[in-house]
Amino acid sequence: MLSLPVVLAMSNAAKVGILVGVLIFIVLFFKLIGGLFRFFFRHPIWFIILLAVGGIGLFFSVAVGGIVIAAVVGGGLIFTIMGGGD
Repeated sequence: MLSLPVVLAMSNAAKVGILVGVLIFIVLFFKLIGGLFRFFFRHPIWFIILLAVGGIGLFFSVAVGGIVIAAVVGGGLIFTIMGGGD
């Protein structure tokens, strides 16, 4: 358990910032999955076209990258605000 001392040494602002970042990621990721399912069931022709040319993978990769960026920025903002701007 090498990571336990690191977690114990973290400030409350860091713990809350990480928690907020993880929550943002989880919520947006499941919204992305649900949105993709709804879109592809409503537009099956687009689903087949995107599946054939690899557009689904490209869109999913870009969308997950955007979600990760939003989670990091959200967690960082909370960490900065709670840490007093240090």
